[in-house]
Order: sequence, then structure tokens, then C-alpha cells
Amino acid sequence: MGTTKPLTEIAAELAVGSIVEGSVQVEGNRLRVNVQLIDAVTDEHLWAERYDRTLDDAFATQSEIAERIVVAVGATLTDAEATAIAAVPTDDAEAYRLYLQGEQYRLRPSLLQRDLEAAQQLYERAVELDPEFALAHASLSYVHGLMHWFGYDPYPSRAESQRVTAETAIGLAPGLPQAHWAMGLVHYWGQRDYAKALEELTFAVEGLPGSAELWSSVGYAHRRLGHWDQALAACEKATVLGPRDARVLWDLGGNTLVFLHRYEDAIGVLNRALELVPDFQAVQLLKARIYLLWRGELDSLRNLLERGPESYGPYGSRDRRRVLLALWERKPEVLLTLLDRPALVTFEAQGSYEPALLYAAWAHQLSGDEAAAAQAFMGALVQLDSAVHELPNDWRVHESRGLALAGLGRQSEAKREADWLTRSRAYADLYARPSLSAARAMIFAQAVLVEEALSEIEPLLAGPSWTSTHMLRLDPRWDPIRDDPRFQELLERYEN
Repeated sequence: MGTTKPLTEIAAELAVGSIVEGSVQVEGNRLRVNVQLIDAVTDEHLWAERYDRTLDDAFATQSEIAERIVVAVGATLTDAEATAIAAVPTDDAEAYRLYLQGEQYRLRPSLLQRDLEAAQQLYERAVELDPEFALAHASLSYVHGLMHWFGYDPYPSRAESQRVTAETAIGLAPGLPQAHWAMGLVHYWGQRDYAKALEELTFAVEGLPGSAELWSSVGYAHRRLGHWDQALAACEKATVLGPRDARVLWDLGGNTLVFLHRYEDAIGVLNRALELVPDFQAVQLLKARIYLLWRGELDSLRNLLERGPESYGPYGSRDRRRVLLALWERKPEVLLTLLDRPALVTFEAQGSYEPALLYAAWAHQLSGDEAAAAQAFMGALVQLDSAVHELPNDWRVHESRGLALAGLGRQSEAKREADWLTRSRAYADLYARPSLSAARAMIFAQAVLVEEALSEIEPLLAGPSWTSTHMLRLDPRWDPIRDDPRFQELLERYEN
């Protein structure tokens, strides 16, 4: 049997002075709501009311309760907030129920493809029942954007679906903050125009200032523009508004701090996230990555992979992490054993598109079998030549193609792929650019273009990035330039 925390403890966790308690009963078409506002410190009942209405009055009842609570705590609503509270999103109760179910799937922290697909289906059913349900159109646009951004569906048609549904939401409700939020994410995820995204998101905040999730979107846009302080300030704002939202602590907080090489601060933020959601796998994975970047420690990752899930959602599979671990540990036999499965063809994640044959090639290189390595590199290149026709503007494919060409000794072609990365839309993104710079550096290193590799590596060590001296020491793919004195000097100069 579950236990209920004391109100004082709940209030402390939420950093609030008052708590709303309530119950809802539905019998047929009747709706009974009991609600009370309690002072968490004195346990005094500040206000209480019972509502006996019909389901048709559900939205009006919701608005009335919200307005009474605002009055009871002595607050004042802005015009935008008053309008939002009074708004009726749809006249179809079933459409609203489907929308709420979709929100539950969309907001799951794991961001698994199956959850986003379930949310999409629920939103689509909601707008079928009520084609003028702007809020559901906005959330449907959000899910299309997530599917495209996370690489579950990287094709242009998905980005187009995101744009069309956002425009539908704005056309139906031009003043709806969520519609402008959705359009902001079209600029963000679909077009990588972060300045325009920030304009739309800032406009949305004016009408929805109490949304932690919206403030986190503002923070993400600042991060992409390289506004690190503003990103962290938005994270702080979002955690005040939604103190139990572990996703904000993990991504906007933890990832930003790691990116800034503030590893100890990041660990503290991630521990707060795990207190809220102890089995939050993406947080555990990020902690393991921090210990690798910060201390060169692989034990945390090794232990996590023994018990972790098969998939980390948009951040890749457990199989890929095991393969990387074997590569970093320089265990070619283990690596080839892990790869010896017909199902392992390509490792796809938000930031990578890697034929398994690439890892087989690097395993053969570690074993000293250059002929087998060349054969594997050629197989990977054939696969990537096909992929680049389907995804010609996908930097992940060009990165892997550059590595395959470098492995085959086709230096000038590898350099062309590395240079292509600087022309990709992602390269203008100041949060993504260091990943593309690291990809360029590795292609150059594999192609033994030492000057070019070193010119990319130093800014990564000196500024925000996902690169550290420990990673450079561990990963054998840097071996072609490892003995160069300038490379060794960089490792010594930027040692953590």
C-alpha cells in the first residue's frame, strides 16, 4: 500500500507555501469535484469548495476553480493568463481526453520512439474528432518535430508535417501561446533558425509565463545560439516553475554544464534529477559519460551497460555503447564478437549514423589485419554511398563516409567530406558545431592530415565541446597522429 507524504514535505520539494488538494468523481454525465487550498506551514484551510456539475461544464468548472484559487492566495492574473484560464480548447470531451493521453506519452522522459508514435496517434484521433482543436494540432506538430529532430524519421517529409500542423494551429488560434511555441520549434528543429525560434518562443512565454517546459525551450534556443548564461538562467527559471521535472535538470542543466566542461557542477545537477526519477536511464548514461570525459574512467559505463536498457531512445542503443566500450578498451576480439550479429547493420542515433562495418574495420586495424580492415571499410562505404543518396544533407552520413574514405587511404575524398561538414546547416549551430568539428578532426586524423586535425582539436579542448584529453588518450582512432609532439603537447596543456 502506498504512503502519502506530509504536506510540509511536498511543499518543500515544490518550493511553495500553499497546496491544492482535490478529488474528482465521474458518474455517468455527472462531475463532482472537491477542492481545497491549504497553507502548508500552518495546515490551515484557506479555501474549500464542492462542485456538482455535468461533464459538459468541465472546462468552465476548471476555469472557475483556477480563478478562485488565484483570489485565495492573493495573486493577480495578467490579461493573457486570465484569457488562457477562461479559454475552452475544444467542445469535444473525447477529443480532449485523447489530447491529454497524448500529452502523457509525449512527456515521458525516455523519449522513446514508441511513446512518441503513441502520442502522435492520440493527437491525430483528437483532431479527427475536432478539426478546430488548435491545442492538439500544436502538440501534433511538436511530436512531428521530435520524430525528425531525434532521427527517428530524418526525412524532409516529417519536417514538412511539423510545419503544416504548426501553421494549422496558428491559423485556428492566432493568439494561442502553444501555437507560437509549435511554430518556434519549426524554426528550431525543422529549419535550425534559432534566432527566429527564439522570437516565437519569447512571444509564447508572454501568454504562458508559468510553463516550465516552454521556458526550457527558450533555454534550448539560447544554447544553440551560444548564449550559455541565458541557457542556464532559463534552466533555473524552468526548475523553479517545475521543480519535479527531471528532464530539465538532465538536458538543459546537465548537458549544458558538461558541454562547458563544468563536470563537477553537472554531477550535482544530475544527482538532483535522479532523486526525482531514480531509474532515469539517460541521466545515468550522461553521468557515465562525465566520468569518462572528466577522469578517463570507464567503470561507470561498464557497470551501466550490464544492467541498462536495450535502447537509450534518441541517444542510441546499448549495443553501440558496448561496441564503443570495447573499442576504447582496445579489445578487438570482444569488439568483433559483439558485431557478429546479423541484426547489427547500422547504429543510428540523434548524433550518429554508423555502419557496424566501420567498427569492424577499426577492430581489424587494432588486430593488425589491414586487408580485413580495408574490406570492412569498403563495405561501409558502399552502405554510406546508398545512404547519402537518401539523406544528402545529413551531416551524420557525411561524417561516417569521411571516416570510411580515410580508412581506405583516399585522403583527398575524405577531406572533401570533412569540408562538407562546415557547409551543413548544423555547423551554424554553436551547440552542434563542436561535434562536427570533432568529426572533422577524427577524419583528418584517420587520413593522417596532422595539421588539419590539430587545428580542429585545440579549440575543442579550450572551449565548449564534448571533447576532453581523456577521450583523446583512450580512443584508438586518434592513433595515426598520437606520436606527433604537437598532439602530445595539447594533451599536456589541457589535462583536466
